[in-house]
Amino acid sequence: MINLHTGVFMKRQAVILSGGFGTRLSHIVSDVPKPMAPIKDVPFLDYIVKALKTYGFDSFVFLTGYKSEFIEDYFKDLDNTVFVKEETALGTGGAILNAYGNLQDEFFVINGDTFFDIDYSLLEDFGKDKPVTLALRYTNNIERYGFVDIDDNFVIKSFVEKGSLPENRIDGYINGGIYYIHKKALKSYAQKFNGEFISLETEIFPKLGNELYGLPMGGCFIDIGIPEDYYRAQDLIPNWISKESKPALFVDKDGTLIVNTEYPHGKDFEIIDSTVDIVKSYAEKNYHIVMVTNQAGIAKNKFTFDGMKEGFEGIKEFYKSKDIIFDDIEFCPYHKDGVIKDYAYDTILRKPNPGMILSACEKLKINLKNSEMLGDNKDIDNIKLPYLKCNILK
Repeated sequence: MINLHTGVFMKRQAVILSGGFGTRLSHIVSDVPKPMAPIKDVPFLDYIVKALKTYGFDSFVFLTGYKSEFIEDYFKDLDNTVFVKEETALGTGGAILNAYGNLQDEFFVINGDTFFDIDYSLLEDFGKDKPVTLALRYTNNIERYGFVDIDDNFVIKSFVEKGSLPENRIDGYINGGIYYIHKKALKSYAQKFNGEFISLETEIFPKLGNELYGLPMGGCFIDIGIPEDYYRAQDLIPNWISKESKPALFVDKDGTLIVNTEYPHGKDFEIIDSTVDIVKSYAEKNYHIVMVTNQAGIAKNKFTFDGMKEGFEGIKEFYKSKDIIFDDIEFCPYHKDGVIKDYAYDTILRKPNPGMILSACEKLKINLKNSEMLGDNKDIDNIKLPYLKCNILK
């Protein structure tokens, strides 16, 4: 990583929050700090560090607390590593300010009990001229998390708590537990810091105003903070690590794969031959092939799920005859003006929002940096992700 102001090469630095008590896991994992909880006999934190190293991280600051000796002993031979222990609970902001003298001009903060396998270079490229950028994750479970509201320039407008959700929303972005921070954004706080408890999320971020950004990102995500997720992580993380990362071609259906008649469904469709050659060229380059399609006809009662799925199967069969396999099909049955109550919602699944793209990235290990979108409508298929190349057919 090159400092744009000085031209000097810098190590990519990870500052890992790893002082958690793991209160909700204490009856399962009581002898080690939560980030060291075993996943298939390997500490959870080890999976995070190994993933970071694959993305070029070569400087590590562990912010420790409870039973810090386990972390220090396990990672004592890791090059370019510093351990900064808090003697009393300092909060996320206090822990970082306590280590201020060890921070580079730009650094990543990573929650040590959350695995979110993103491409850090995308976050870095986007945030290079922004004080603080959060990696955001798509979820359809905002009842548990609340959501982060961003504008079209990716400025964070608000953090909406789970008890204050709007009635017309079913999904949203949540804090992914990864932050790209320019050290100077914290300078005034560091100058006044006197060892007190400070929350980065509730005391510092809200004061940044229009200088706080959120970038939607995709990848395997799990927070081991509750027992059911800890148990789920036992297979999820090792299986994810073993997968091959490949770019994807995300391809629209109506108007791109098939002729766009009014609310097409079932097997009465006409293949667009010119698209077949395009998709085949990406399949031959070992891309994942993923269909992403708005299906407002469900919400508007124009066709049924069975009719929609019959159309999907017909397209899959045709493409299979051409030796092309769809690795995933993502669809959005919602529309805010729908007549079917269960689907009359506003949603970031619906293109040009990126929900379907990000959802696919939790199923398939997708290299988003080299992925592309193919569609026919510039207003719908130009996906709202600054790093995704979108190709609109003429």
